Amino acid sequence: MTTATAAGRTFVLASASPRRRELLTALGFKVSTDPSTIPEPERKPGESAAVYVVRAARVKAREVAARHANGLIIGADTIVVTNDLILGKPASADEARRMLRNLSGRWHEVFTGICLIDNVCRRSASACSRSRVHMRRLAQADIDWYLSTGEYRDKAGAYAVQGYASLFIDRIEGCYFNIVGFPISTFAELCRRLGIPPRPHRHT
Repeated sequence: MTTATAAGRTFVLASASPRRRELLTALGFKVSTDPSTIPEPERKPGESAAVYVVRAARVKAREVAARHANGLIIGADTIVVTNDLILGKPASADEARRMLRNLSGRWHEVFTGICLIDNVCRRSASACSRSRVHMRRLAQADIDWYLSTGEYRDKAGAYAVQGYASLFIDRIEGCYFNIVGFPISTFAELCRRLGIPPRPHRHT
């Protein structure tokens, strides 16, 4: 497990998502990863998608924070929503096919909840980012081809906007990085709330 500091804190990503780690790494941060092992929480009756996804991020961050004496814990959770129905990670190709048919030719929303816990100061901050995405109408051949790539696995809504599925997306409103799974601007704002300048160390 690699460790680095930024603004005097150790960053611990409570997620196994390579996409989140890649985005942080691209900014110059080097973080350790300690994925949460807690199952996704159930959505409560009447709970909005935004409230739910922030709660899920908090649950993950708190579990990992309990395993660390210090450091800045980063919890995140991303969901795809259409007609108030949450589309999580498909358990099979058949489920992924149903999700893609649901999204075909329609707008949907992507929510990412982020929770930061500073174990040094015992403070936390959380927020939600929302984006709208329009997927062009997909032919059966499009769906069959996409499923054959295997990219749908472990992806909320059964697609990856930064991958082959970029061929299907024709309009986006909001933060692109939120759709990837880690809204950088929201992360930076939460760092500022905790008094931690969101700037990585410069390489010399």
